[in-house]
Amino acid sequence: MNTKIFVTPPHVQTEVQKMNRIFDTPAKRAYVADKVRLNLSDKTKRDFYSESLAESFKLQGLNNTNQDEYAQKIVAFYFYAQQVYYNGKSMLDDFIVNNGKLTHYFSTYR
Repeated sequence: MNTKIFVTPPHVQTEVQKMNRIFDTPAKRAYVADKVRLNLSDKTKRDFYSESLAESFKLQGLNNTNQDEYAQKIVAFYFYAQQVYYNGKSMLDDFIVNNGKLTHYFSTYR
């Protein structure tokens, strides 16, 4: 019997838990995935964070046929959105405060 054991480093687990709290609805996850598809497609990659998030989706019963790609987009947004700002507020903070939407154009955050 083949049993897959998924071991995630603690710092990755912490970030994935934050992502799960922030992107807690299908609408928020879809919104972010679409923004990344349009603006950050070169930033998506398979790494510990995206694999852990995809596994987290699976454990929550949030199965999606493109689960890995979806997780990669959310991870790319999560880290990018912490680094760019508009009027002193990060993109991620805007997303959180505005319940899963950005109030400014994606390209205005620097």
